[in-house]
Amino acid sequence: MSEVGSSLSAEIVTTGTEILLGEIVDTNAAWIAQQLRDAGVNLYYKTTVGDNFERVKQVIALCMSRSDLIIVSGGLGPTKDDITRHAIAAATDRPLVMNLGALETLKERFARFGAQMTENNLQQAMIPTGAIMIENPVGTAPGFIVETEQGTVVALPGVPREMKHLMVETVIPYVRRRLNNEGIIRRRVFRTVGIGESMIDERLSDFMTWANPTVGLAAHTAQCDVRITARATSAAEADRMLDELEAAVRNRIGEYIYSDTPEEPLEAVVDRLLHAADAHISLLESNTGGDLAARIAKAAGDAPVTTLAVVAGGPEVPESIARQLGSLGNEGFSEELASRLALELRKVTGASYALAILGSSGAQEGVYGTSSGATWIGFATPSASRAILVPFGGTDEYTVTLIDNNALRLLWHELSR
Repeated sequence: MSEVGSSLSAEIVTTGTEILLGEIVDTNAAWIAQQLRDAGVNLYYKTTVGDNFERVKQVIALCMSRSDLIIVSGGLGPTKDDITRHAIAAATDRPLVMNLGALETLKERFARFGAQMTENNLQQAMIPTGAIMIENPVGTAPGFIVETEQGTVVALPGVPREMKHLMVETVIPYVRRRLNNEGIIRRRVFRTVGIGESMIDERLSDFMTWANPTVGLAAHTAQCDVRITARATSAAEADRMLDELEAAVRNRIGEYIYSDTPEEPLEAVVDRLLHAADAHISLLESNTGGDLAARIAKAAGDAPVTTLAVVAGGPEVPESIARQLGSLGNEGFSEELASRLALELRKVTGASYALAILGSSGAQEGVYGTSSGATWIGFATPSASRAILVPFGGTDEYTVTLIDNNALRLLWHELSR
């Protein structure tokens, strides 16, 4: 473990009732978080609050009681619901005053566009007493920085283009000066499949207690991401720490790591491996309804790797397979049938690999006594055919994704050998 001398704790506050109610998605907070991470700032909280003076004031006061740096996005416009500057002024006990430089800039901008500046626009030139104004050359509302003994509050416009410009040109350089231009955070993400979150936690439990570098987990449907993060005074030092931790992590769970690219889906990796092997795959799907084929096709783009993709019961199912399915219904699905149909599908299509997904489409008594049934996944390769059981059935989004990922895991394991 390693310690870094100077550091800042930060949090992000996004204002806007439209964000709070889910009418628009808050992309600002995620982008700001990435910039703070890269600058070596420790981000501990994110808050969304509606356009209400008292609530924004209370949130700012709470933030100042626990964080060094608070970045507020939104509410700096000219309308009555743009109350962020007033709330910050009240929370920091710094009354608003007219900034003559901001006022002149505002007047020049309106004149340049031949627009009339109304009375309510004047509030955009008001900033808390003693605050540092942040010029906004790409918009009308300047930002500002209020430094207090409790903490520093940075106010930025909510318009993403304006907010990003002010962050890059002014706020991040300001933060780096506060850190004496030291401090950087690096992270790596490893995507795993075939091992559960609890098992990863058990295998990496000693690393999970470290303060720096750190290990974190993010569970997804039938997958789990492992995130390692290091904070250091230089990129080289952070990378050295990550190299050592990555080697240790791979030593314990490397067989389950399918990608080290954040957000890369498993089907993209499988598609890449299929192309590298000049291989094709055929798919027979029942309760997944063609979803797996669609995911693979999307990853393949203009270079398809699917020889045949059909839904059980559909008109395009090969006759020899349709005869075996017959009138079995969901209750007749079995390990033996799934394995046999995958083998038959590979034979009749000439594909390198074949998957037969046979599962219950609705609520029924399953193999494990569950109310949602079960699914067998048959898998045929050039050398063998077998089947695995997924103790879930149904056609809901969660179940379909779970089954898809288990089928993709079979392919990935085979192609990664």
